[in-house]
Amino acid sequence: MLLNIRMIYYLFDLDDTLIMHPKGKQLNYDMIQSDNKLNHLLSKCNGECYIYTNGTGGHALECIERMNIKDNFTKVYSRDTIPFMKPDFRSFKSVTNDIYRGGNDMFFFFDDQLINLKIASSVGWVTFWIHPDYKKAINYPFVAMAFPNIYECLTYLENKY
Repeated sequence: MLLNIRMIYYLFDLDDTLIMHPKGKQLNYDMIQSDNKLNHLLSKCNGECYIYTNGTGGHALECIERMNIKDNFTKVYSRDTIPFMKPDFRSFKSVTNDIYRGGNDMFFFFDDQLINLKIASSVGWVTFWIHPDYKKAINYPFVAMAFPNIYECLTYLENKY
């Protein structure tokens, strides 16, 4: 008997999803600290993790290195590595085509922007809204689940997948 094994790909937006910007303040790199809790939660993801940001690759690498979470990621998708940016449908298709290996693979996408989640849902990705207004997710049928922060989301998923 063959088992129906699937790979899960975890795609994380960076700004205001993995790293929260302080309200009313401009984020600067000196504010970014090592995040052992996030590092631990990411290491528990049962699949491959990716950064998918509209920022530059340099910005993404600087942030994840300062947060001490870089080793959890297979690849960074950024404005300088893919031909289109979120929420352009072609951006999601480009990332899908680069990662997808076949079978029953699943894409879990974490973002703070509803328009990005809407497009991701339209290409078959499972969407997670990371936002302080997460309780309003019931108004958005394209949001699979919503959480106030990435810690609660990954803690929930840790025992599910």
